[in-house]
Amino acid sequence: MRTIPNVNTQAAPVGHPPLWRRLKKDRAFYLLLAPAILIVFIFEYMPIPGILVAFKNYDVFRGFWKSEWVGLAHIRSIVELPNMREAIWNTLWISVLSLIFLFPAPIVLALLLNELRLQLFKRIVQTLFYLPHFLSWISVIGIAYAFYSMYGPLNDLRVALFGEGTERVMYLADQSLFIPNVLLLNLWKEVGWGTIIYLAAIASVDPQLYEAAHMDGANRLRQVWHITLPSILPTIVILLILKLGGLFNANFELIYGLQNPFVDFEVIQTVVYKYGIQQGDYAMATALGFVQGVIALLLTIAANYGAKKASGVAIW
Repeated sequence: MRTIPNVNTQAAPVGHPPLWRRLKKDRAFYLLLAPAILIVFIFEYMPIPGILVAFKNYDVFRGFWKSEWVGLAHIRSIVELPNMREAIWNTLWISVLSLIFLFPAPIVLALLLNELRLQLFKRIVQTLFYLPHFLSWISVIGIAYAFYSMYGPLNDLRVALFGEGTERVMYLADQSLFIPNVLLLNLWKEVGWGTIIYLAAIASVDPQLYEAAHMDGANRLRQVWHITLPSILPTIVILLILKLGGLFNANFELIYGLQNPFVDFEVIQTVVYKYGIQQGDYAMATALGFVQGVIALLLTIAANYGAKKASGVAIW
């Protein structure tokens, strides 16, 4: 009887296929991705050389390359712009309030939607919350002006509740209501759209964890606290890091659209628009945009480092 030699039947490890072969294999996906890559390249990367305008005494007649260099002069003169210090404080204040009140809202809404068991009702509610996101900010501002106007629904409701002699209020002309209006309109427009990522993260949680917790006697609230929230914590941390990077950015369209002769409220973007764009000082506007970008980068790096130390979750 012949002895069969011991042959190692395990296949030798195969390396990664060449790049051209992988591109050919997934060419349909890359073709679908191409328009998005092209848009990002044109609108995000091609304008990068324009940052040099911040370091030049830019003259539209002399052109981009022939304008004389001034170094950091424009950056140093940013704080000398009228209302700039107040605008920096206003921008930071609105960003902090948004972080406190608006950032948790999609998380709470996603947790509530996840508890709905009637699928038809759940889809209707989700759709109603998603729809405002697809409105432009100018449309939202128009709705706000119609709703808050002297003879709009809100004033009509006050008159109906308190009688015909009730004084009608100009809500958008009240300085003290400006920030609450900004926060409420931001919440109404974006809270539904913000739930999409969190609902996707909740859907990826292993159902067996809930079954085990239910067998141990945990109610729905304890399951949310001990299973759902820890499971979606990486998603929350990453979105929080990105949010912290934008502390010195405000919603220019909304704030500029709600400004009127009765309200004196400026943020960094509105000051740049008025003094940099409307008055033609493009170098100053570019310098401020450059400084904002550097600050956003530093804040993102700091937030990422802090999150990594505190929770072990980070972007990189």
